[in-house]
Amino acid sequence: MQQGGAALDLEERLSYIQSGVNPKEDLQDGYDGVKTPVELEDGALVEGGALDLFSREALALFCQYGAIGVIYNMIPSLEYPIFNVYLNMEGYQVSSYKILVVLGWSYKVFFGMLTDCFPMFGYRRKSWILIGWTVAMVCLAIMAFSDLGAPFCNREADEKYAKYCGKPLAKVPQEVKDANFNLYAPDVGAKFIMLSMVVSFGYV
Repeated sequence: MQQGGAALDLEERLSYIQSGVNPKEDLQDGYDGVKTPVELEDGALVEGGALDLFSREALALFCQYGAIGVIYNMIPSLEYPIFNVYLNMEGYQVSSYKILVVLGWSYKVFFGMLTDCFPMFGYRRKSWILIGWTVAMVCLAIMAFSDLGAPFCNREADEKYAKYCGKPLAKVPQEVKDANFNLYAPDVGAKFIMLSMVVSFGYV
């Protein structure tokens, strides 16, 4: 009984002290206004109002998404003309290219967590965006200025040679192979596949 009375007395004292610190007039409807989150305008997640669509920030965002759309559609479309026809790479290599060039999107959530947890120079997004676009531009520049070399089979050569381009190598005469085929062409594709993968990580 004594312990129960002491506990009750302690609660009353704490209640009295708390009432002196937080007067009744500071409370609204029984809740502390400081601790109750206020409703932002139009259900926005952050303060500041709606973004002006003609502001520099909005135009920069539009340009970024436009550039992403161009690269997102351009890089995978190189699969058939470059890696399949020009370099005549194996089917599994071409299939791996299709997967690797969109692999960056699978890590989009982790990139978002990285930018939120480790801001750079006081910015959560801008610094990481600039780093990503720099990586993408460097890789694209390397691919643009790198030589693909001679094609696996020169389809613009003399007709007597060009007609063998679509046939299996086992059915191509050795004379035609020496004159019109570059059997080392598929080896060049590995570098471009890896650079394309890094580009996908950069722009994501």
